[in-house]
Amino acid sequence: MSQLGGVACLASGEVDEQSYVSIEVLPEATAQWTTYTAKNAEIMSEPSSTYGDASYVDCFNFGAYFTCSANVLAGANWINVSVRGLSVDPSVGNEAVAELVEPLITDIVQTVTRAPTPEPLWIAPASTGMLPMDCSVYATADEFRAAFRTTEEIVISGDGDGDGWGIDDAGWTIAGGDRCVWASERTGQTWPLFVTALPGGEWAFDHSTGLMEAGDTVRTMTEAIAGVDRATFGCHVYSGFCTLNTAIAGNWVQLSAEQELVGTEDDVLALLIGIAERAVERFPV
Repeated sequence: MSQLGGVACLASGEVDEQSYVSIEVLPEATAQWTTYTAKNAEIMSEPSSTYGDASYVDCFNFGAYFTCSANVLAGANWINVSVRGLSVDPSVGNEAVAELVEPLITDIVQTVTRAPTPEPLWIAPASTGMLPMDCSVYATADEFRAAFRTTEEIVISGDGDGDGWGIDDAGWTIAGGDRCVWASERTGQTWPLFVTALPGGEWAFDHSTGLMEAGDTVRTMTEAIAGVDRATFGCHVYSGFCTLNTAIAGNWVQLSAEQELVGTEDDVLALLIGIAERAVERFPV
């Protein structure tokens, strides 16, 4: 979102951490909104727009808490608002919840539409290298089977290949980002290996590294990785995945693998370094 001139913000409650408001704004997104409405038939059934030029709002009261999600097209801006809060009255209907959050969403939409004209969009340096168009450049099915010690048939695809479509999919599409997953053809439900790559995103890699190092989430790699300019590595307790973040020819490439299926943290690190080094050799020149 930031690379495209948009924003992604989150505010959470101090008393109840499960209360939050998240906002994403994607500019110049009219064409992507058309894709969104085409892939979500219920949006076209809305009799009129509550917000902006077009909108779709979904609210639910679960008793202990309520949630609302709003997707709004205001001018050329796609605005996504997600709200979760404590329910004041468990018996209140979904429409009443929508009325409860209406002033907040209205204020957000007005803030976006009244914002001054943005500065010219940032453009990646001409020296930025090309990223591969094919996910198998990172790992073929045979290479995946060897790494994860399986004989199953493997499907390699982008994780946004399904029927759903949202603002994050739109942002990735405009930015030209890669999202690759390797999954068993039999189940297709787990992704032991996935890669995300942001063209021209080296600046974001550096920004992220500063934040994660400050929080002691990752460690900077001191050993050289062939074809990789800079890298960090860390494992996540809750997700069970380990991630090698890399800056390659001006791009941000993130490689993640499920630790339980590989071994120790050092085993995962060795696997991901091997994938990165082999992939760089195959990158477009």
